[in-house]
Amino acid sequence: MIRWALLLAGCAGASLLGLAFGFYATFPSEEAATYAEYEFHHRNRDYAMEVGDVSPWWIPGVRATDVTIYTVKRGRRTKDVPKPGLERTPMLKLDSLGVRAQVLPLLMGRESYGFSAALIGGTVAGHFAQGDAGIDLSFAASGLDLTQMPIEKDNVIVHLGGTLSGKSDLSLDAEDVQNSTGSLSFSFDGLKLDEGTKVMGIALPVVTFATAAVKLDATEGKLVVSEGTFDGDVLDMTLVGDIALNKKLARSRNRLELMVTLPEDLDRLAKIAPLMKRARDSEGTYHFNIGGTILSPTFRAGKAAAGGLASSDEPGGSRIGGLGPAMGEDEAGDANPDDAREERRKRREERIKERRERLRKRREEAAANGGGGAIGDEHDEEPVGEDMEEPRIGRRPRANMGEEDVEQGDFDMGRGPPQMDMPDIGPPGNEGPAEDFEEQ
Repeated sequence: MIRWALLLAGCAGASLLGLAFGFYATFPSEEAATYAEYEFHHRNRDYAMEVGDVSPWWIPGVRATDVTIYTVKRGRRTKDVPKPGLERTPMLKLDSLGVRAQVLPLLMGRESYGFSAALIGGTVAGHFAQGDAGIDLSFAASGLDLTQMPIEKDNVIVHLGGTLSGKSDLSLDAEDVQNSTGSLSFSFDGLKLDEGTKVMGIALPVVTFATAAVKLDATEGKLVVSEGTFDGDVLDMTLVGDIALNKKLARSRNRLELMVTLPEDLDRLAKIAPLMKRARDSEGTYHFNIGGTILSPTFRAGKAAAGGLASSDEPGGSRIGGLGPAMGEDEAGDANPDDAREERRKRREERIKERRERLRKRREEAAANGGGGAIGDEHDEEPVGEDMEEPRIGRRPRANMGEEDVEQGDFDMGRGPPQMDMPDIGPPGNEGPAEDFEEQ
């Protein structure tokens, strides 16, 4: 009896092995690649995918190599081209992407997939599920090479160093985003700003960050920044605000603010730069708004309090053009330049310490107020400096404005109208998008 059982088991194993070998040997790679590209765009009209080779992976799954994901938008209509076609812009490249369907959830009418990807020197693996009830996204990422992720958008050029890791356990409720739960968190190892980094035309020095971490928690339909600290050896940055969740996760909108403290020499230069001095508050902190969608962010200078546009950190300092302190003992009358330099260094360290303490208090206030207390009242769509005292002049919303128009017109500084230094009126689009324009 045992002999017959072993014989049957051996035959079954050999049959399965032969079936698997035949399946791998005769797998229609080209047809599978074409089908995957079609289905990806059919389900996500704003994106497209192009793959190289496709092979079986942990049946019922497939693995594709040389994968490129594009954003898809209709081209600009002009007089010569009244009906423009669709334009594809590369967004992400992956060395490989494996996707395996989970059969039981599919039988219950819910799309559920496990995935594993190799990209930019690291790996990302997790689970994605989508149905009428909403979206579940969980993943763990590690070793992503930041040197392969340059940022060039609007008036910002950033060259990074170090690696990125992250994890997510986000659950998005499609019936009511207010009930969404979970969090996103990212950590950085050896993060630094490399040579060639420029913000609003100001070249930044090489900066190494001792600690850098970001965490967002889902609360009342928003991903609220509960931690956003970047402590550098030359400058410090703090991220506050939130991301307004949308039933379509990719269309969730950023309402974030990045606050930056610069070293003294760069601060003096930034105060005379047209795009930078507007963002400087009276305490010497620069405010930048991050808008757009979660996959297509925009970056622009914020509007700080008017008193900070021409203020000086030094008592008796010159207010002409915001150049900082007037020439005094430290600059010309001091008999010993080394002593003057040491004194300036000490004053700078004291100012940085004070600013860090103020930023720490702002983060605590933001956390206590649900993430928005430090950047404006509940009616602000885009974050502004907490020192804003002047009333903002709103604009009449355009009823036919589409998703592309909002991003390209209101948020894209490179395409927007030239900004004038007007202390009573903020830069065009700084008041943020109207509520009616968000996807529901």
